[in-house]
Amino acid sequence: MRDSKKLEARLTREQITAAQLMAVNQFLPKNPQEGEQGRYTYDEIAEKSGITVRQLYNWRHYDENFVKYVGHLASNAFLSHLPDIMEKHLDMTLKGQGSMKGIELFYKFGGLLVDKTEVKTEDVNAGQSIDERLALLQKRANATEETEGDE
Repeated sequence: MRDSKKLEARLTREQITAAQLMAVNQFLPKNPQEGEQGRYTYDEIAEKSGITVRQLYNWRHYDENFVKYVGHLASNAFLSHLPDIMEKHLDMTLKGQGSMKGIELFYKFGGLLVDKTEVKTEDVNAGQSIDERLALLQKRANATEETEGDE
């Protein structure tokens, strides 16, 4: 929420309107049914925002704040489907059906599922003093010099 407000403060009213239209546009149907709102063209987004198509192009390609704001809004729109995904996940789990890969990716995107890897290392020299470690390193260095000299 705070990031959203910071980004909005750097944008004009027209940019905010255009960004909102761009963000939800990808979630509208490509082939709408009768009475259903389909996707907007860039011309329509520009017109509804009170700007030119060229200005919209420039913002989409060169305005970092605009691009970030569109991404932020699109991410929020995407995550707004979480209740539907959870319902589908529960249904699929209970019925033992289908692939869960899409649901897993959705959870990862939303930060609800995080891959964690634990790496344990052992220090084989933990019981040695600094002098003993230095002596061991010197011995290795000498051995390396000798094998290089033989070649």
